[in-house]
Amino acid sequence: MNSREPKTELVSPLARVLIYRGLLVVILSVALSCGGPNSTGAPDATTREVQTPTPTPINPQALLEQSGAAMTDLESFHFRLEHNTGGTPLVQNLSLISADGYVAKPNKLSLEFTGSVGNFAMRGNLITVDGRTFMTNPLNDEWQTLQGQVSPLAFFDPAKGISGMMSQVTGPTVTEVHANEIHLVGRLPVSALAPLFGTTADGVINIELTINTPDLYLTKVVLDGRITETELDGVVRTITLDQFNEPTIIEPPR
Repeated sequence: MNSREPKTELVSPLARVLIYRGLLVVILSVALSCGGPNSTGAPDATTREVQTPTPTPINPQALLEQSGAAMTDLESFHFRLEHNTGGTPLVQNLSLISADGYVAKPNKLSLEFTGSVGNFAMRGNLITVDGRTFMTNPLNDEWQTLQGQVSPLAFFDPAKGISGMMSQVTGPTVTEVHANEIHLVGRLPVSALAPLFGTTADGVINIELTINTPDLYLTKVVLDGRITETELDGVVRTITLDQFNEPTIIEPPR
């Protein structure tokens, strides 16, 4: 007869099952707290909300003021003036049809222009340096000094006219915004254009402006309306500007 007593189970089968279940719950809890595949614990990309930044509104009046200041600070630029039809009547029965030239500080202007005198077309060149004006004779293309005479473009001052024009635009509105330019429209007193076109009529005209970014230089102006007393209605002028602050040499003709 075996005198040894049978060993008693320290843990019953039911208790063992409960322990295993408890361990499983702990393991699952740890795994879920780690966020699974996304170990940072951040929300899954598929559920994260994408917020689009709201663009800052453009103040058109402030933009024009800043652009006018930028244009005033320029040392030089190139410009071209064109008409959709006809031209701008000037002095001495001359109508200006187009002009292409350069402006450089201080007080320097080089200009090629086309125009008409009565029924005759003409082409000429004009240079102004420190108050002295030289112009080619349309008959023989020879340079003549206009000191003491009235130049047909004596009033023509693009640097002053463009910066002054921008400060007088009323009711400006932004119409388009692109990656490198902003378009605006507004109204302009005709008198603001005297430095570009001489004696002007009364009233206001429509104006469109294109300003580049980030330099804020004026690159295009469209003037829609009658500017002088004798011209017909419906004339549209376009001024384009470029080559800002590029080296420009303007000297009297030799």
